[in-house]
Amino acid sequence: MINANLQKKVSGSDWLVNVVSDCLQLPADKIDRDVPLVRYGLDSLGAVRLITAISAELQRDVPDALLLYHPDIHSLELFIRASREKKSGVAAQPSQVPVQLDQMLADSILPEDIRPDPGAHRASPAKSLLLTGATGFLGAYLLRALLRDTPADIYCFARRSESNPQTRIRCNLEHYGIWKQEFESRVHVVEGDLQKPNLGISRHEFETLARDIDEIYHCGASVNWVFPYSGLRDTNVIGTREMLRLACSVKPKSFHFVSTMATCYSSNRRDEVTEQDDMLPYLDSIHLGYAQSKCVAESLVRRASERGLPATIHRPSLISGDGTTGFSNEDDLLSNMIRGCIQMGSTPDLDWVLDCCPVDYAADAIVGLSRQTDDSLRVFHLANPVSRHWREFVLWINLFGFPLQLVPYRDWLAEMRTAAATPQHPLYRLRSFFLAKPSADTDLTLPELYEEHRCNPISQTHTQQLLLELPLACPHLDAKLLDRYFTSFIERQVLPNVTSPEKERPLGQRDLNAEFFQNVLRRHYDDDLMQVDGLTLLHDNSKESITTELTSWQYGNSAGLWKYRVDFGGNRKDLPRSQELFVKVKPLDQDVLVVSEKVAAMCDDKVGQAFARHKHRLGITGSHVREISVYRQEDLRFQSHVPEVIAAIGNESVQQWVLVLESLSQLELLDSANDVSGWRPAHMEAAIGGIAQIHSIWYQREQELSEKSWLGPKMSSSSMSEMTDLWESLADYSWKYFSKWVDPDTQPLVAELIADVGQWWRTLEQMPHTLVHNDFNPRNIAFRNQDGQLRLCAYDWELAAPGIPQHDLAELLCFVLPSDCSLSLVRHYVELHRIALSQASGRSIETDSWRLGFQLALRDLILNRLPMYCLMQTFRPQPFLPRVVRTWRRLHDLLSDDLQK
Repeated sequence: MINANLQKKVSGSDWLVNVVSDCLQLPADKIDRDVPLVRYGLDSLGAVRLITAISAELQRDVPDALLLYHPDIHSLELFIRASREKKSGVAAQPSQVPVQLDQMLADSILPEDIRPDPGAHRASPAKSLLLTGATGFLGAYLLRALLRDTPADIYCFARRSESNPQTRIRCNLEHYGIWKQEFESRVHVVEGDLQKPNLGISRHEFETLARDIDEIYHCGASVNWVFPYSGLRDTNVIGTREMLRLACSVKPKSFHFVSTMATCYSSNRRDEVTEQDDMLPYLDSIHLGYAQSKCVAESLVRRASERGLPATIHRPSLISGDGTTGFSNEDDLLSNMIRGCIQMGSTPDLDWVLDCCPVDYAADAIVGLSRQTDDSLRVFHLANPVSRHWREFVLWINLFGFPLQLVPYRDWLAEMRTAAATPQHPLYRLRSFFLAKPSADTDLTLPELYEEHRCNPISQTHTQQLLLELPLACPHLDAKLLDRYFTSFIERQVLPNVTSPEKERPLGQRDLNAEFFQNVLRRHYDDDLMQVDGLTLLHDNSKESITTELTSWQYGNSAGLWKYRVDFGGNRKDLPRSQELFVKVKPLDQDVLVVSEKVAAMCDDKVGQAFARHKHRLGITGSHVREISVYRQEDLRFQSHVPEVIAAIGNESVQQWVLVLESLSQLELLDSANDVSGWRPAHMEAAIGGIAQIHSIWYQREQELSEKSWLGPKMSSSSMSEMTDLWESLADYSWKYFSKWVDPDTQPLVAELIADVGQWWRTLEQMPHTLVHNDFNPRNIAFRNQDGQLRLCAYDWELAAPGIPQHDLAELLCFVLPSDCSLSLVRHYVELHRIALSQASGRSIETDSWRLGFQLALRDLILNRLPMYCLMQTFRPQPFLPRVVRTWRRLHDLLSDDLQK
């Protein structure tokens, strides 16, 4: 709401000028009607206050993006006049953003007088560095990195103000907890103005600075997600031009420019953008004003480099908080988005991918990469190599303790306009960002243009190779890092406190130490003298499953898959020097259920409610005990087709459930679900023959199998019928994905299968059962190759259950066969499995009944397995899923026609 003083000004004859004067805190006679208001310092908050005042004067709504289209007083007056002439209805809509392409292209031309002297000497190593932006977030960490990693004195360029700039810079670093007293003597200040010629300093000061400075890091910029190019031009473009002028004056100075990854996103480009690509030719399809200004500034740096100036361009993605302390900029886009959505209790359901770089890593990378370069222009892409989908991020926030509902974007916009109506709301100043439609060619808003399926891919291959040489690794945007950020938010009272789950479980990664492995290996090899001298964590696979990762984080254990190298001591010739091992720490079933139930509820209310009712029937209950027990089987038919088990530890009293297995890295087709092009007929035959051997152990021994306490309840036709509400809600939800991959008649087909589930399942449950893997696909199987002979190695047995053996075959064929496979090929593999199981079990198996069982197994997959993948797809892409669903439909049609003949 506007205050009384502001409302009083609105009623005067020059009400608009007076309102603008109040928002800018400038005398009215100092404001030119034709100059964009952002040049006077109008920020996002002031812009929304101005729009609110105009709306109140006109007594009707005006577009939140008004200032994007009418950036100065003169154009605002024209809009208001047109609105007043309307007799009723909403105020006149603004025209689209004025075409600024000519202005941007003109600005991209570097003046001829900005040219380094090719004969001038360049100081090396640099003794004095100039840094802009030290009073900002990334700039503060850049200052620390330069002070830590170089011996140079740092001159910080800061705008003139009433406060002491040296104090501002020190207080900024203190605010983030990175100031050290020894920095004081090496930090100097140069006061000026980026928007003015010669940086707003005298000619003498400019020449002195040009003589004394050896290198420039230009990080200073106006970072704004709302303003158009015209509002950011003076600081981001003219400022860069004048810094280049300084870099070329007296002597050439290496110039390191901090740009943004946003320059790489073009709505007209679909191929990958590499570090070598100049995005200026795509300027007309880069819609964010901030990105446009940085793209034009990049062009100026490129031209300077072509004239002989050593230069680098650094394109970081969104900057997130400190990877060590969790301290973040509480007033940036992402922080305001998080705070605002938590206040609303809802968040937009957008196809965004977050690849944020922790600020300390980004600063260290910029400094490290800038020290490696030669005189040619080098461009670097800095993004988190482990990105997260926005929905996955929202899921994590829910598990942290802040309830958030995913809402369709346009519905959420309506909620946001009402909720963020006052300046106190974190999203108030971002309303224009969410509501603006920057292109006349589309009805899409800016956030929709940045959805993953509309963005061209970006490569950072070259940059990552150089970072490995530093060496410098980006902290993964995982649950532990997010926990650090939110804990910092709460400690600083940016977010309210919440009650988080207890994070005290006996087994943590610290327990996977040399003593642990020594005890395990001594028992396995029956050798009390075995000595472990060294231990190296080679790989952490714990984040490859969203459920495992979030369970591990929420309950503070080390659930997941870890690869270690164990080094042995002594001079014993009967032992290798080292051995690689996989350690699988099982999450407790109750923990997995909590995370799974939250996943289901966030996807869809009906799915969540049905999942909660039937969760103990889905094979998750007892899964931590089950896999340990399955691996303890001593039958050679099983042991020959699974990883070698070094230890299977199950201790209910201390809640430790751990498998230590041989390393699987040497196996063929490991984790090949996303790309099955390497599968050959020999692999199919080995997989089918191997699983038939395992199936033969418990085939037609249902009574004995049912007595195993570690098995979950056997599904029956009655239980399947009782779960109809779950199958129906899953089918409805998954259709939004399936509809893109298969014919429309698949939906009624699945509905019919659900309606008749009690009938056809009754037939299925009367067929011979065995212990099935129940997740038998290229995600969980690989192959040993011994002298050209392939042998199955199946792992991840936590979902093992009583079932018909055709279930495992049906799932395997859905994953591996192409969607245009022939009936003869399918018949071949179905028959191969029947014959192999018959021979291994010594039992006769009738052909027609076996084929019918295969068809029924396919029906079961479309009810309770493939739709479950869609729940995961919502939060983390499952690249194999479209192919698998298409092949399922093909197999179903082939078998249905075949059985009817």
